[in-house]
Amino acid sequence: MSALGEALASFRDRVNKDARLRDMNRDWSRLIRVEPSDGTEAFRVSYQEGVMEVDRTLEGSFDIVLRAPEEVLARVFSGEASPTEPYLDGSLTIQGSQEDVLRLDFLSLMIWGE
Repeated sequence: MSALGEALASFRDRVNKDARLRDMNRDWSRLIRVEPSDGTEAFRVSYQEGVMEVDRTLEGSFDIVLRAPEEVLARVFSGEASPTEPYLDGSLTIQGSQEDVLRLDFLSLMIWGE
């Protein structure tokens, strides 16, 4: 499995084990495409009723698209790096509503802290 796949699986496990986080986000259901900009394989993150799943199904429309080099995405989802710096320097792009971007930021903060 790729570094990004492993980071996403670890993030999914941490999100799904956090009962408080699941309850707080039970009303938020989104399909997220995590797409490395350097041509490696993309992933779909499904967040439905507080439960996160990760797979390679890429058909359909996505509510949010995250795009960055695979190394950046892996570091962000593994908790090794905050998404703030790559977002500000333009290496991480996020397409989605402002509310969805804030929810993702909240998930990251709850799982990894600062």
